[in-house]
This record gives sequence, structure tokens and C-alpha cells, in this order.
Amino acid sequence: MWEVISLVRRIVEGSVLAVLLIVIVAVLGASETINLLIADRGVSSIIFLLVLTILLADLIAKFIGVVSATFPDLLPKLSDENVKRASLIRRMGLGQTVALLSGAYAARLALFLVIFVLLGMSYASAPKAVQETLFGDFGALAAIDAFLREGVAGSIGYFLFFLGPDNLKPITNAIVTEPLVSSTVNGDVFLVGLRLYGLALILAALRTLLTPIIYARARIRSRGLAAAADPAA
Repeated sequence: MWEVISLVRRIVEGSVLAVLLIVIVAVLGASETINLLIADRGVSSIIFLLVLTILLADLIAKFIGVVSATFPDLLPKLSDENVKRASLIRRMGLGQTVALLSGAYAARLALFLVIFVLLGMSYASAPKAVQETLFGDFGALAAIDAFLREGVAGSIGYFLFFLGPDNLKPITNAIVTEPLVSSTVNGDVFLVGLRLYGLALILAALRTLLTPIIYARARIRSRGLAAAADPAA
């Protein structure tokens, strides 16, 4: 129950911060794209702005989740929730647990893909003036394909940065034959967001594929928690 409350809190916090950030950008006039979307006030502009807000809110929520999950680990503590979770993992069978984890991770992966689809469709329906501040005219399918490929290729660049640009280029070129290019700062910021969201997509895919390993790690950790909770055992 606590995990659900924490997830909802992160989503709400991410949404509030995303809306606040967009409002600040609009008031300062720092983004031509945002200004055009707000000035147009058409349905297509509102939808595109809403999808951008959702994507930004999701990124912020994930960042909050990473920070909140990382720093408490520096001072680990044994809470009642941890003990209950460990007990549940030990009682559930392998098939039940793997199926449960796989379903949850696959649902997250599907959500990433849905947001990429919504982003591409809303971009294609946005006013041409807005599109020109980013990457130019795209149809819905072309935009979805371009954004998804750019997100995946860019995330690989972040994930495998240690290979160096020369070794990375053949890998990314196999995914993106024609990289998105923008001559404006708005497009550059948009690209960064796409690549970060692509990185989250890749991590979600890896987590889904590695469910058995995640289960094994959780099983081992549950034994340690159970032992810590009951020193006499």
C-alpha cells in the first residue's frame, strides 16, 4: 500500500512541477514553441501541449523516484513494509512472482510506447508554425517512427557512452538512418527529452527481460530481511 501511495505522490509531484515549469517558460517567453502553442489555442495545440506536459511530468516523477530510492539506501533501515514484502516474496511461488513482475514491467513498457505514439500523433496535428520550431513537417506515422528511433538511439548513446563516438556511430546509425536535426534551441531541448525518455524505455525493456534475475535477487534479499527481523530464527 505504501508503494502505491509513494507512486501516486511522485506522479502528482511530477505533474505539478511540469505544469509549473511550463508556466514559468511561458511567462518568461523562453520557448517559441510553447508561446506558439499557447497563442494558437486550437484543439491540436492544446493536445500537443498536454502530451508534452505528460512526458515532462513522467520524466520528473522518475527522477524523483530515483533520488528518493537512492539516498535512503545510504542509511538503510528495516521497516515493517520491507518485512511484509519479504514475507510475501517468500510465500509466493516462482511462477506467480515472475508472472506478476513480468505483467507489471510489461505494462510500464507499453505505457512508454503509448506516450511515444501520442507524442508523434499530436506533433503531426500541431500547427505548421510550431513544427517549424522543432523538426519541420511530419505525418503521424513518420513522427512516431522518428521519435521512437531517435529516443532509442539517443538512449543507447547515453547508456554506452564509454564506447566512444566512433564505436557508437555504427550502432546508432543502424537504428536512425536520418537523425532528427533542429536549428533551434527548442528542437535541441526536445531531442534531449526524447533521448532521456528513450533511456527510460530501454531500462523498462531490460527490466522486463531480466525478470527472473530480479526475482532471484529479491528472493535472496527477502531471506536477509527475514533473518534481520527475527534474530532468534
